[in-house]
Amino acid sequence: MIIDYFEKYTFNNSDVQGIKILLNFSLNNNLEIIMHEETQGKYEQTENINKVKEFPPLLFSVDLDSREINSLNIPNEINKLTLLDGHHRLEHLSLYNYDHFVPIVLISNQDVKVESYKSRIDVDENTFVEILHMNNFKNSNSSDYFILFQNSKYCSGDVENIYDLYDFKRKLISSNMITPVQNDHTFPENRSVDFTPVKLSEFYKENYLFPPKSTWISPRI
Repeated sequence: MIIDYFEKYTFNNSDVQGIKILLNFSLNNNLEIIMHEETQGKYEQTENINKVKEFPPLLFSVDLDSREINSLNIPNEINKLTLLDGHHRLEHLSLYNYDHFVPIVLISNQDVKVESYKSRIDVDENTFVEILHMNNFKNSNSSDYFILFQNSKYCSGDVENIYDLYDFKRKLISSNMITPVQNDHTFPENRSVDFTPVKLSEFYKENYLFPPKSTWISPRI
């Protein structure tokens, strides 16, 4: 994509500097966009340009040094974006290929902070632990890939990487054992579940999407 105009973007409660541009995705078919999560449900999948006009900015990161963005020393052309927030909105834009400019915000990959998106167990506590044991998860610190529940880490010898771990999270969600809950929402701590946080570098596995609501990314729009 060719960048011929941009402006500074300031986040609430963050010192990260971003830039805001307007982008028409229908005119940028050669732009490589890395998505990392499946969408949960659908974002009003009926054509509605008025709804699109109300979209808040989509958030992407780019392979630029923070100092380049802070000094507004931005190259004229960028061909690869990593989507951080706005999977449903981008899905909707792609579905209907709107000939319309929408706001997007770009930040440096260096400024992306990825945390585990919290989940709440939807079964009783003993049942959840039994489910973990049935799937070979033991109370252990033996692996970098773990489930954190009630201040105890559970690891499995069957989990060799972050993708195995989040495949198991997908099974828990689809079986109605857990429900993702926004990190800024409160609920009983004894029902909270965390998974090893995903790294930005792990977004780029070809043909792999993490389950919905796997990453809590800062800064936030």
